[in-house]
Amino acid sequence: MQTDLNREEFLVLLEKLSNSKEPDVLSIVDEINKKISNAGVTWDDLLVSSQGAEEVDKLDEDPVDDVKDYEEPVSQPITKTEITEAKKLIQAINLIAKSDATKEELAEYKEDLKEGEFEQMDLQYLRALKDRLSK
Repeated sequence: MQTDLNREEFLVLLEKLSNSKEPDVLSIVDEINKKISNAGVTWDDLLVSSQGAEEVDKLDEDPVDDVKDYEEPVSQPITKTEITEAKKLIQAINLIAKSDATKEELAEYKEDLKEGEFEQMDLQYLRALKDRLSK
């Protein structure tokens, strides 16, 4: 980064942005862009400190193979009692739901139940949704 960009002036201009009305903002942004261009720097140069840039470069060099793959937790199968509970929750939520999106979501859960794709986490979600909508 070249040194002819005065950090204090630049910070003052950025502070003005947060306190200015719309017409003033455009002229401030124009002034900031001119200063950056004249100094021969990029936004990336300004926003990443020299120490931060070294850390980013170091991270970029780390091989991806060192990262463990994320394994999704296995959902437990639901019991017949829980299937019955899920059906009752879907009916109850359908009666109190006002959103079309929620009603569509409930229809998808009904389909998941029919196809055997309904999981424990789905049941937990329906319980929480009913509690939230019942308040």
